[in-house]
Formats: sequence, structure tokens, C-alpha cells
Amino acid sequence: MIVDIHAHYVSPSLIEEARRNGGKYGVSVQELDAGLQQLSFQHSGARLRPFLPELISLDARDGFFASTGIDVQVVSTWTDMCGDDLPQEKAQAWTRLQNDTLAADAEASGGRFVAMGTLALHDVAAAIQELDYMSRHLGINSIELGTNFNGCDLDDPRLRPMWKKIADLEFLVLLHPPFKPVGLERATDYFLNNLISYPVDTTIAAARLIFSGLLDEFPALKICLAHGGGFFPYQVGRFDCGFASHPACQRFIKKQPRQYLRSFFYDTLTHSDIALDFLSRSVGNDRLIYGSDYPFEMLDSAGPSRVRAIAGLASVEEAAILANTACEMLGLKTEGAS
Repeated sequence: MIVDIHAHYVSPSLIEEARRNGGKYGVSVQELDAGLQQLSFQHSGARLRPFLPELISLDARDGFFASTGIDVQVVSTWTDMCGDDLPQEKAQAWTRLQNDTLAADAEASGGRFVAMGTLALHDVAAAIQELDYMSRHLGINSIELGTNFNGCDLDDPRLRPMWKKIADLEFLVLLHPPFKPVGLERATDYFLNNLISYPVDTTIAAARLIFSGLLDEFPALKICLAHGGGFFPYQVGRFDCGFASHPACQRFIKKQPRQYLRSFFYDTLTHSDIALDFLSRSVGNDRLIYGSDYPFEMLDSAGPSRVRAIAGLASVEEAAILANTACEMLGLKTEGAS
């Protein structure tokens, strides 16, 4: 069995609602040539690139499932369209629409797809209410969060009640870079916003969760870092050196940053056998979860075969990475379970 924890989907129902009632959400949909559609945000004027046909269709994934052996895909929204810069009320309505349509389409798939929700962080009390709504009414027990929210970092004290709620509900959190990652003033050329700014933003988020003491405060949190953990696992020695030599690194924590490596889970999106092997040895195979990044250009074309190439991988570890760890956290049946 193979479960893909990192894949994106936008429901056609959401696009149709945005086309008909965009003002309610602060968005609009434009019809382009060749039948493509494009979303824009009315408040900021930001326009997203056109929706890929594969992004807005679950049926279009049949060939990908067949070629990779994937059985279940956990689908989350496209982070570009989360609406971080929308006004609060419109952002909350937009978030609810995303969660409702994701859940409805996943429910109709007969178990082939599982919905991963999203949150607007404009108002922490409203975010907590949305978590309750997802848990009680939609059967969602995982969320995708941006690694920053309009420049607000995830260790911000105002977000502590949200993190407590996430821990209490035992939600899995996929931390994914947002529409506006760090460093865009220097990384707009050559696709560097994706190649560099994305993993840097993830690294900053991981570092702030560690050095702020948040992970010590909520040790039950289940947080998965997208894209193999950004640069964090590969530069943790530098973090340790800072901890040993600079008092700012010791303000809230009493142990080396290296000891927090296993406080996170990591998807397998390293695009390198060597990097994934290093990640395996650094954090342990029980902290790795398979992810594809379907359907974008940064999709790992090696698929599950990259996991199987990890040096010394036992069959039980392979099963854990490809399915069982995700199934355990999401309450899914593993293959052959009654």
C-alpha cells in the first residue's frame, strides 16, 4: 500500500462558487484561452497562474496512480490560493469553502482521497473554531499550514492557543511554504522562489518552533515538514554550534537543536537519493512519510522507487514510509486491515 501525503487539489465546485459569488470571498475567476481558468484576489490584485487541468480533477490522476502504485492520496489546497492577504471575514469564508469542497470531493471518492484542511490565521479564535468544525463535521484530522502567515511567524505568542488546540485534537500538520515565501526581493528570477525561498521558509519555521520552546510546550504535536525539511536537517550542526556559543539560542530551550530532529516528520521530497539517504540516517525511517507534490513541476519523478533505494531499508521500514506511518496518524486502514 502507498499513501501520498503531499498532493494538491482544487475542487471544481470551489471554482464555480468563486466564479458565481466571488465578492463574498474577495476573489474572482477569469476565463482564459484553451478553456483554462485563473483566480485573482480582489483586495491585493494578485493573480495566480492558471489552474492546471490535473490540479482540478481527481479522475485525471488515474494514470499517475497506476504508474506509481499509489492507493490513497491526501489532498491539500494549493497554498498560493489560501488567501492570506484577504480581509478577515472574507478569508474565513474562503477557508470554509476550501475545507467544505475538499471534504465533499474526498468523501465521494470512496476512500481513494483524503482531505487535508486549511486555516486562516487572521483571528486565532476563528481558526480554533474552524479546527473544531473540521474535526466534528467534516471528519478532517489534518491541516496544511503556511510556514509563515503574511510575515507572521508560527511561534508568535498569539498563535499558542491554536497550537494547543491542534495538539489536543491530534491533528497532523503539514507545514508548506506559502504564496509569498521569504526572500522574494532576490529570488524572483530563475524559479528561485521555489528552488530556494521555499526550503528557506520551511527552515525558518522549523527553527522558530524549536528555539521558541513551542515544541517543548506541546510535545504531542505531529508536524511534517514539506520538501524533506527544507535545509534544517542538513544544517542542524550549525544550529548546534549557535546553541553552544550564543545566549540567544538558549533563551527558551535547554538541549541541542539536533535533539529536536525527531520532533518533526518529513516528507520524502528531496529529489536526491543521497539527500534522502542522509535524511533517513539523521531522523530515522519512522519519521519519513512519502509525498509526491502532485501535480506541479516539482513532482518527484522517481516516485516510491526513491524510497526503496534508501540504504539498508528493511521491508517494515519501507511499509512505514510508504503508508503505515501516515495511516496511523490519519486513522486510515492499512492494506489487509479488517
